Amino acid sequence: MSSPSPPRRASSAARGSNRGRLVEALRRQGPLPRVELARNTGLSFAAISAITSRLIAEELLCETVTAAATSWADDTDEEDADGPNGRRRGRPAIQLTLNPEFGRIVAVSLRMNLIETLIADFSGSGLAQSRLALETRALDAGALCDIVIAQIDAMLDATGTPRGRLLGIGIALQGIVNADTGRHLWSPALSVTDVDLATPIRRIFKVDVVMANDAVPVALALAAAEPALAEGLAATITVGHGVGMGVVVNGEARWGVGASSEIGHVKLAPNGPQCRCGQRGCVEAYLADYALYRDARTFVDLPPAVSQQPSEAQMALLRDRARGGDPRLEQLFRHAGHALAEAVAATISVLRPHHVILAGPGLQAFDMMRNAYEERLEQAALPWLLKSTAIYVRPSKSTAIVDGMMRRTLRVVDQNYMETTERTSGAAALV
Repeated sequence: MSSPSPPRRASSAARGSNRGRLVEALRRQGPLPRVELARNTGLSFAAISAITSRLIAEELLCETVTAAATSWADDTDEEDADGPNGRRRGRPAIQLTLNPEFGRIVAVSLRMNLIETLIADFSGSGLAQSRLALETRALDAGALCDIVIAQIDAMLDATGTPRGRLLGIGIALQGIVNADTGRHLWSPALSVTDVDLATPIRRIFKVDVVMANDAVPVALALAAAEPALAEGLAATITVGHGVGMGVVVNGEARWGVGASSEIGHVKLAPNGPQCRCGQRGCVEAYLADYALYRDARTFVDLPPAVSQQPSEAQMALLRDRARGGDPRLEQLFRHAGHALAEAVAATISVLRPHHVILAGPGLQAFDMMRNAYEERLEQAALPWLLKSTAIYVRPSKSTAIVDGMMRRTLRVVDQNYMETTERTSGAAALV
């Protein structure tokens, strides 16, 4: 669908420190020569040279020479000798990049019956990843913290990373999370509620602990992979184990209260199917994996799911059976398409985003939902609002959660490091 061009990106870095602007440019675009850094940040070349020299001394940045950059241009545009076609050869181009060895971060995804963990270097490159299957609803608060801590330690051990080199930890959960306080309030993946996860983990590892509803990191991962989705306001509706929404503005999460939305618990019918939140008729009760699989098992022979949460293989089996032409399963996915359309219509009406992205493993069945989804969306959304929003379908794997959480955690680490060093520099200047 067509939409007006969103405003040009004007992230918080534009309002922040010069050091922060420079680091964000490298974080967003990868290695750049000093000339390009000046163009991207709006800083003078002299300022770039001074700042990068300090950051190199602090070992946050390092210099690199790429093979493609060694032939015809360098940072200063100085020319030494004639080259082919009248071009003049310059010295090898020196590019600046975030120093991968500056430190490590760990991202954790906690969802129904699975804990997924990723460790990455400071440049954002993944170094190791693990998946631990367990019955998450059997965990009390103490056992939950102990297992998450053990998984983080396992990642450090697997990569030979001392605890002192760890810079930050990100934890993404299904359900309702207070990202400001670090408390998990409610999750369908857990039987315990109102648990402070951040404090004990912060105490053990002595680093910042960043928490989020898992729809938010999915939104960040998609925005990073497709820069057009990082322009303006984007709402990502994630469909899979549950249904959630992450809101990203100019490529950055609206953190805290406004970062995520419980779009999956918008009511479609007061006496509809049972939702895991305890209510009936929620969007999720028609659309999430557990709801589709639960309802399909009432008339189709399918293996039971652990804790009523189907595995990826079981959902693949259900999709195959539905594509085989069973009219009862086809009707099930039509209802799911209607629920998805209602979620999109509500999002467009309330937020008026530039982009709506439909993501998550549940979108692997979108072909079976499409006709019902499009018909209902035309009925549910005001036509002039619908025309102003571009809608994308981006089925994504569960690994998008830890990828996006890694990005969010690095962003917090960057901000905190810049604030700390600037306060230290300011205090030193007063002495």
